[in-house]
Amino acid sequence: MQQEPTEKRKLSLNSYIEDRNKRIYNHDPMTKHKRVFLMSFAAIFMALGTHFFKYPNSFVIGGVEGMSIIASMFVPFSRPQITLFINVSLLVIAFFILGKKFTLRTGYVAILNSLTALLLEKIIPIDGTLTGNTMLELFFTLIMSAGGSAILFNIAASSGGTDIIAMIVKKYSHIEVGRALLFVDSLFTIASIWIFGIEIGLFSIFGLLVKGLCVDIIISSMNQAKMFIIITSKTEEVGHFIKDDLNRSATVINAKGLYKGRDFTVYLCTTSKTEAPKFRIFIKNIDPQAFITILNTSTVMGKGWYQTDELSD
Repeated sequence: MQQEPTEKRKLSLNSYIEDRNKRIYNHDPMTKHKRVFLMSFAAIFMALGTHFFKYPNSFVIGGVEGMSIIASMFVPFSRPQITLFINVSLLVIAFFILGKKFTLRTGYVAILNSLTALLLEKIIPIDGTLTGNTMLELFFTLIMSAGGSAILFNIAASSGGTDIIAMIVKKYSHIEVGRALLFVDSLFTIASIWIFGIEIGLFSIFGLLVKGLCVDIIISSMNQAKMFIIITSKTEEVGHFIKDDLNRSATVINAKGLYKGRDFTVYLCTTSKTEAPKFRIFIKNIDPQAFITILNTSTVMGKGWYQTDELSD
């Protein structure tokens, strides 16, 4: 049965963000609590990486923290204090330009992240780097920063900061958010060469370039599913297992082999990573002669998975 084409809608930036959140999460009654937990975890996780690795090494890898690292060289305030001030200032601007809902949603992560960094500064002060190994500490900076960002992006949230600047640029120009964000972050990263020297500057540039790749890899890993293509003589048993044990559905295709011309049934079924081993073992136990192809997929949309509508800016 064919579905009617989804009507394209023109949405403002705020409407797009709000609608995306609704589409992703409204199918799960527990998602509001999960979302707050994930936002809190990401904010604290990134603050830990900033306090223990980014600030001590002066890695200017974009973001408000990068701005505060540079600003701390010219004003008599600590880096966490400057970060909090910049975040609050940007949130006030966002309230008037991007709207109340966006500001509240983004503000929670931004303020929690800033306050956590301030608290860590008071209870666990860091004087110098932890290990003296710049490359090792850059690695942990990237993992913790990219990991937190990936969690937030995956639930359609934001840590604020330069994201707000990029969204404001997007609203008043034709520049895409990703390009605007890269441009803003690059300005401060390049400036670090003149302030902290060529070595730290190059580490910061390397970190900025690699961070985006790390975010993509982590998001892809979190959303990864398994696509099964199964040719088996035990069609009824496999069908019952998919429906009753996995609580999923499948596409059944009547096919013919090229070599011998025999008719057979092909199952196409998508499972989560955790369900895949169970499904594979079941098939091999009931039909050792079954032909199975298992594919990795990073995006699955539809009933039982993420629900999306076709949107245009």
